[in-house]
Amino acid sequence: MKQPPIALPLAPDVALRLDAVSPPIEVRSAFQRISVEHTAAFGRLYRLDGDAMAAEADEFMIHESLAHLAALEHPSPRRAIILGGGDGASARELLKHPSIEHISVAELDPAVVSTLREHMPTLAAGAFDNPRVELRIGDAARSLGSLHERGKAFDLILFDLTETDDPACAHLHDEAFLALCAASLGPAGVAHVQLGSPFYQPAKVRHLCQRLRRVFASVRLSLIHVPLYGGPWLLARCRARPAPPPDVNLLQQRLEERGIRGLRYYNPALHLASEALPNHLRDLLA
Repeated sequence: MKQPPIALPLAPDVALRLDAVSPPIEVRSAFQRISVEHTAAFGRLYRLDGDAMAAEADEFMIHESLAHLAALEHPSPRRAIILGGGDGASARELLKHPSIEHISVAELDPAVVSTLREHMPTLAAGAFDNPRVELRIGDAARSLGSLHERGKAFDLILFDLTETDDPACAHLHDEAFLALCAASLGPAGVAHVQLGSPFYQPAKVRHLCQRLRRVFASVRLSLIHVPLYGGPWLLARCRARPAPPPDVNLLQQRLEERGIRGLRYYNPALHLASEALPNHLRDLLA
């Protein structure tokens, strides 16, 4: 039987239409509706309360960018925390850095972890079985706050979350929490934040960028491309202390020294090129 098409919202009046090849797997957790869909164009993908999170066909674009843009700018990242990240894909990428000793994955919903381990195992690729990865179930703000109170500092803080205005994580993008992130960074630490789609979400992107600039001493923007998210997608690498701009030769040297190979999206030339923003985005974020 032909399945009805899937409509993935990009904006209130825009959606990405996909053909489904089989009925969805639906899980209702205590927090949200988790859906795993099988599509012709993107392979398997999952949604939370209807919003697309990641798809087999293009997830490497966001997760390689989220992990390696930040990790390769750090001379030797050892401790990381991923806010959200219950699919395990960001942890998978960070584990490629041999200096990483410990990754905390602060995921609100245990059903996300269990559902995707069963139905989309290529996302985590065994990351949650790695002894360097600790899964902390609960609110990410409380997890980071508790670790900060115990004197824990992080080299990397990755925001692998749902929409910035989603009720489950809006508080993870307010100034108080961003200030906690800044205070939780080590001397060369980087917080990597997803701003969103500058085309479909311009006001949200601008306001979050303004908040980041009020809290952090350095905010460097990267424009990447994620088809599932509608195309252009903005990320922000944030530091509590000023830092020099990235150097392509140093990035290449670190990539080789760390033995990271086989990446499908990230490379040092793209790292620098992603910072070149078109004029309309410069104006939006000025």
